[in-house]
Amino acid sequence: MSTRPFGIEKIETYLPPKTVTTEELASQFGFDPEFISNKIGVKQLHQAEGETTSDMAVRVMNKLLEVYPALRTTLDVLVICTQTPDFQLPQISALVQSRCNLPKQVASFDMGLGCSGFVYGINVIESLLARNGMSTGVLITADTYSSVINPADRNTKCLFSDGAAATLITRQGNIRLGEFRFGTDGDYFDALIIRPHDDDSGKHELFMDGRRIFEFVVSTIPSEVHSACAANKTSLEELDFLVFHQASKFVMDTIAKKLRLKNPERMVNVLHRYGNTVSSSIPMALKDTLTLHGNRDLKILISGFGVGLSWATTVLTTEGDCSNV
Repeated sequence: MSTRPFGIEKIETYLPPKTVTTEELASQFGFDPEFISNKIGVKQLHQAEGETTSDMAVRVMNKLLEVYPALRTTLDVLVICTQTPDFQLPQISALVQSRCNLPKQVASFDMGLGCSGFVYGINVIESLLARNGMSTGVLITADTYSSVINPADRNTKCLFSDGAAATLITRQGNIRLGEFRFGTDGDYFDALIIRPHDDDSGKHELFMDGRRIFEFVVSTIPSEVHSACAANKTSLEELDFLVFHQASKFVMDTIAKKLRLKNPERMVNVLHRYGNTVSSSIPMALKDTLTLHGNRDLKILISGFGVGLSWATTVLTTEGDCSNV
């Protein structure tokens, strides 16, 4: 058996074609468009229209299968991270296995995490593969938050975007996974929550207490970054890039200030392209970063944080040319 460590080999992404622009949001809520661009950081959001979460998961898995058709017979593990499943049961991973004609021997299940889910998910897959003598895993992150957002709630409508990503993990992957740091603070469980609507209609919708989440992030994540660097025997200064969950421009700018980054341009921001795509925000930002800079060896810290409240951080190292990830 190969002793080569597991790594990320490929990332594919999918965004619904329907978009909502900054100008449209500003008109609806009476904002200055510059406020949305400069404070929140988005220029357009993607919304699923006639698509479910499983539809998006199938579409992004099919993009991966176009490049790696052998996965239809070789895939060992399929994990889907979502908080907006089509049904309370069955799990979306079963739907994707069937619709994509994946092996019936695949170990598949769903994870209910949000913004920390990508970092958790790659660790879960790496552990499953190593423990069971397997070789190939795929993590799909997919959410349709638009299905649970109140269209009149400017706090969530101007931030969240639908999307999906499929990440292939194998021993051939040249984006190596480092040591991980995890955390949970359930005292904030209701700071981001889907709960019954106040009108007793039976409908459920997303509620976000942005202030409490912001206070949690700025008091927790900077120290976790330093802890993750120490666990990976590196320093903040040695990192080439920092890829945080794309929460909002204001949140990321505040983290950068707390970390006292000498070169803040190392902090990746793709909010203007995709919006906050929940658990898909890190793989989307990571793919963009590697497309531009992956032709050299890199150290990239990734950190997800949010609903739960939950967080997870690690340092990735690349070897060789990873610009085609």
